[in-house]
Amino acid sequence: MNVALSPYNQIYTDQKTILCFLHIPKTGGTTINYLLKSALGSRVLFHESLLHACGGDAAMDGFLRGHPQFYEGVRAIVGHYGVDHALVRQAPRAVLLAGVMRPSLPRIIALYDYIRCRPDHPEHAALRDLSLYQALARVPAFAAHCSNAQLRTLFGAIDPPGVAAALRRYPYLLGQMAHLEAFAARLLAACGVRLVGQVPRLNERREGPGFMPASTQPDFPAAMARLQALNAAEIAFMARLPPLVAFRPREAVPI
Repeated sequence: MNVALSPYNQIYTDQKTILCFLHIPKTGGTTINYLLKSALGSRVLFHESLLHACGGDAAMDGFLRGHPQFYEGVRAIVGHYGVDHALVRQAPRAVLLAGVMRPSLPRIIALYDYIRCRPDHPEHAALRDLSLYQALARVPAFAAHCSNAQLRTLFGAIDPPGVAAALRRYPYLLGQMAHLEAFAARLLAACGVRLVGQVPRLNERREGPGFMPASTQPDFPAAMARLQALNAAEIAFMARLPPLVAFRPREAVPI
């Protein structure tokens, strides 16, 4: 690991703005979480920690209304949550939404292989003995990750008008995983920190004995055809997405 953080003179967002990093699985999000925690320390709030405090996502709306102090001093909120989540809707200050995207099919394959390599993953038992094609049909919790999930997380919609509405409502910083270093540098600059050195790659898959990757399974072509159809909207969006882009609605703070 070779990375250093230092103060940056040019601040792109108002210090009152809350950075909401919407961590999409298998897009380099663990690396971004690490860098934000290193840069901001206790000013980072982790969605997972708040789940334990309030008793789950279903209770979070009411919990945040009753505990507004959870936003005090917070500069960034990171974790597996989306634009429609209570953490965004209840935010008492302006937010900047940020996310990394990855081509749809490679991301889903990587997620499937990762879960099956990790016995401690909540979905491991359900996927352990299923091919990717079988998992799409038999495991709803996994299938939810496999149909335009990146668009749903970032915009709460998959149709162009719905995506456009989200872009009019919030400022966004989006990047592609293939250009993670550029995204990380721009995101940290928005927090007043300069990124120096090589960005680490964290939480990658660890293969165990007897592991059969999705790409070696007999029904893999059928799984790819199914995923191509399920993610048509996301594939079209990714085809137009630059390596790094900031969207600025008129009413948003400058980024």
